[in-house]
Amino acid sequence: MGSIQSVIEDVKDTVQDSAQRLEGRAALSAGKAMVREQAKMAAMLMEQQKELKEVSLELKKLRKQRKSGGGFPWTLLLLAGGAYALYRSNAGVRDQVDALLGKVDPGIKGNLSRAVDAVKDAASDVVDGNSPSDAVKRAGGELQRAGEKAVDGVKTAATEAKQDAQAKAQDLGNDAQAARKQN
Repeated sequence: MGSIQSVIEDVKDTVQDSAQRLEGRAALSAGKAMVREQAKMAAMLMEQQKELKEVSLELKKLRKQRKSGGGFPWTLLLLAGGAYALYRSNAGVRDQVDALLGKVDPGIKGNLSRAVDAVKDAASDVVDGNSPSDAVKRAGGELQRAGEKAVDGVKTAATEAKQDAQAKAQDLGNDAQAARKQN
């Protein structure tokens, strides 16, 4: 019996030694895999840092351009000029625009008229070789004021419609109460 027990003990010790060696190998493999993943992560972070520096430089360039005027808004000028040319050359468009302007607040019509004059001035400045930036700014300001007036008018109309609806709802409620009292 003693020899079976010693064989079992020897097998047990061998299994434990094997398990420890396997644990050591597994830990070593896991450590190597972790080092590889960290190296990949470090390389990826370096690449992102490089890209962030490039984006930062581009942003600084854009800020400098913006501070220095950023260039002239030629697209806006061409669009306004095209709209004005269409207005001047097409009687149907002119009639529609005039009809629409007749329906809006006269203050808005004045702002739009001044904006058209400013666009004309800008076109003249371009033809004369001068900078049209002041005239374009003036046109933009007039258009902005016209838009603000239009929005205010819509808000006022919406408020009045809401108040009217509330008053009618109140009247309807009162009528319903009076009908219930009669029944």
